[in-house]
Amino acid sequence: MRVRALLRAADEAARGTVGAAALGVDAPGANGLSALDIAAARGSYPVVEVLSGYGARLDRVGPDGRTPLLRAVDAGAYAVAVLLQSASVPLWPKGPDGRTALELARHWHETGAENELRRRTGATESAESSEPPDPPEPSGPAEISRVMDDEYSFTRLLRLPGTDAHVRTGHTAILCRLEAVHGIRTPFAELLARAEAEGDLRGVTRDAAVSVLYGRADPETWEAAAALRTHPRPSVRHFGAEVVRCISLFDECEEGGGCIDGAGCVAEPAAGLFLAWAADEPDPDVLAVLLTALADCPALPRATLAEALLPHARHPSAVVRRSVANAFVACADEEGVLPQILGYLQDGDAEVRRSSCFAVARQRDRSREVRDCLIPLLADPSIELQIQAVRALVLLDDPRGEEALDWLGLGYTEDEPGYWFLYEAHRHLRLRKEAGAPGGRS
Repeated sequence: MRVRALLRAADEAARGTVGAAALGVDAPGANGLSALDIAAARGSYPVVEVLSGYGARLDRVGPDGRTPLLRAVDAGAYAVAVLLQSASVPLWPKGPDGRTALELARHWHETGAENELRRRTGATESAESSEPPDPPEPSGPAEISRVMDDEYSFTRLLRLPGTDAHVRTGHTAILCRLEAVHGIRTPFAELLARAEAEGDLRGVTRDAAVSVLYGRADPETWEAAAALRTHPRPSVRHFGAEVVRCISLFDECEEGGGCIDGAGCVAEPAAGLFLAWAADEPDPDVLAVLLTALADCPALPRATLAEALLPHARHPSAVVRRSVANAFVACADEEGVLPQILGYLQDGDAEVRRSSCFAVARQRDRSREVRDCLIPLLADPSIELQIQAVRALVLLDDPRGEEALDWLGLGYTEDEPGYWFLYEAHRHLRLRKEAGAPGGRS
């Protein structure tokens, strides 16, 4: 009962409804398992994050000889496994089957999640459940659903029909990560094949494979990824675009000098590759990656960025318009951009409208015509969009923004999406009044 209460409290803490400082995070239950053991086995990333933040022992060996990392690997919980590995937990402990975390991940990958889960359904008891029934013999194809692994990526949940047996399918993603941590250089083609086998542009295996490759940041990896530009399959081109985008984004170059790591800097040719590729790319998902990459190139002149974005401003795909709207923030004052931004304020996609609010607040035109375009968003169904519109009006010194700020109120906590935007608006008003600047309400 103690551990169940702790799990409930940690779950509430993860959702921001209760503090977790006094949770007593390492207290074991009747079966000897701690809340962290159970949360890791369930793949509950938010709960594991809370328990970790409040001092849970991440390397604790449970009564069955398994660590939280081994439980996360068994569960196919990529985000949890990455969190634990990033906290430098030992990777060498072996579970009851004699496998380390790396060996266990490889076993699941090579055997297949469904095959391994079917093999295990003959077990009489699960260590993570206090009162488990003996599972019936599964029959029929596995049921597969797409679920969030963390706040960014998706994984699949595989469930055997007629049983309670289920597992996430992030084992291959975990294998990619642990291979890199162990210094194993998995070939580019193998990582690409693993990502393609998953078949999800936001899947954890693709995320893991891209992360491993951009971490190398060497000419060989750059050339292999750039060569995918001409591949006939859009998902393969998407993979290549993500790899080169991330290498460029995280490139570490000293100001006025070369790469910190020596020869092989890719920052200079990146913009040229992205411009040429985006001009010819027909697939919306790939194009969106490339336009985002262009916006993240600091050496690219803002006028050149605007010229590259404007032809795609009216693209029928929302995913492309989202990238364009985000990128417009970096070139909002360039010729021809502001009319597109103002048009985006009425776009049918909420993310496009949200980014455009941000862009309006960043550009220099404070005319009444520009500010009037924000007023309809004060009644937008999305409270986040209302907050963005209020913030933009306040930063543009429109008195209607200050009035709207009053009725929005201050009842927001720091972990809510709109808190810091409201904080910025209030801070702008305070500083302007302290400086005695004109504008706003009298």
